[in-house]
Amino acid sequence: MLQDVLGHPAFGTVPPVGARLVVAVGSNAAPDVLRRKLAHVPSADTICLQAVHVTNITVGHSAHVAARGYLPAAPVFAGQQTIGTIAAWLGPAHVAALDATEPNYHRQTVNTRDHPLTHGRPATLLSDDRPPLPTDFDLYVSRHGVLADPVTGEPLPFAPQADVLAWLSLQLDDLSLAARASQVCTRLAADPQATTARIRAAGLSRPCGSDDPLPIGHGR
Repeated sequence: MLQDVLGHPAFGTVPPVGARLVVAVGSNAAPDVLRRKLAHVPSADTICLQAVHVTNITVGHSAHVAARGYLPAAPVFAGQQTIGTIAAWLGPAHVAALDATEPNYHRQTVNTRDHPLTHGRPATLLSDDRPPLPTDFDLYVSRHGVLADPVTGEPLPFAPQADVLAWLSLQLDDLSLAARASQVCTRLAADPQATTARIRAAGLSRPCGSDDPLPIGHGR
């Protein structure tokens, strides 16, 4: 059964009562990540995963350095492109627990009128049973904005860490950021706030493009 393959917490095919659909942009699309983040939650609710396509959202990089020293993914509300990803139906306890793991992000509700949502092809380990999609869904939006060209304001497209660090090296005039990505990330992890501050000071971030302001420090 699906929950036996994916482990604890239980993964199923029927969304729990009162569930929210949370669309992943980044590591939360991986069942192993959700299991690690939510295994401690004392809830009988199962987690229902499904593949989806979302339109009018692209993927860039949050304008901050994560605790492990990398530049994480973040949604950008721009363009007319469609991305394919994994969404999770989460009960209230699981939503609250996932919020607590995302201090650099704000969980924002968007509607399917502005950002059409359709079923994707079922991925490996996901059931062919696909619950009806809601009229709105949640995304984690960066509180720091997204990396962008300081002149044009164009968001930096999602790319391998080596490419992002090379871009950052040029923008900050810092050759040390152009070294091997694994080494740079290890070094940045020692003080992620310092490089995050440099990114902000250099004007390398812009809002995600959402109609709603980012409520820094208020809610998730």
